[in-house]
Amino acid sequence: MVDSTSTWPLPETSMDNLEHRFKEYKKSDNYNPRLIWDEECIKIILSAKYPLLRAFAFLLVGVICIPITVAISWPEAGIAAFFGFVFFMVGFAGLRGNQTLQIHENHLGIRFDRMNFGSSVAENPTEIQRENIIAIKYCVVDIAHERDTNNFDDTTSRTTTYEKTDNTRILLALTDEMKEYGMDDDENPWLDIRSKTKIEAQELADALNFLIPRTPVAVKSEVAEVITPKTDNFWDEVQP
Repeated sequence: MVDSTSTWPLPETSMDNLEHRFKEYKKSDNYNPRLIWDEECIKIILSAKYPLLRAFAFLLVGVICIPITVAISWPEAGIAAFFGFVFFMVGFAGLRGNQTLQIHENHLGIRFDRMNFGSSVAENPTEIQRENIIAIKYCVVDIAHERDTNNFDDTTSRTTTYEKTDNTRILLALTDEMKEYGMDDDENPWLDIRSKTKIEAQELADALNFLIPRTPVAVKSEVAEVITPKTDNFWDEVQP
């Protein structure tokens, strides 16, 4: 069971809300400037994009490739069309801006700076209700990088390397749709926030446990899971 005891205990006042918790956290020695208060919520950037001007530059290159594709013959036209498509998609993705996790009092949301498609919970699956958060903890994630190498004998060999990354993981409960699909209890979805160091990821987990206190229902469910004895039948193992 994950220890969610906060490093920054709240005073016994009636001001136990998200903004007050953030102010208390910001005064602590472990404050991470990645977390900011903006638009009545806490924001933390998950993935930063390049400047908007560079996105327009990629789009411009993609548009220029259109008349080039029409003017030249095959197979050069196919190569120009391919690069034009790639540059256009990269520029379009850059127009959306940074991907940010927004922490509200009762839910979390993942948003871009611009062009967010879907505004309701039903339309946008990136809305996370607070009662669906099971745990927030530090974890190490191995990311695989594959590289193909052309050999002298015209064969191709693939090399896989692994990079260890330090993350703060927000573990979520299974939805009814996931249970109907047949997902097990150990296949819970999660959201990872990558950090540069192990200490930063651990402190961020402590901070989020303080800023996003779990609901009594989630805590009760976790405690019941720990104290409930297993009821496996011995005969299920020995019967053919």
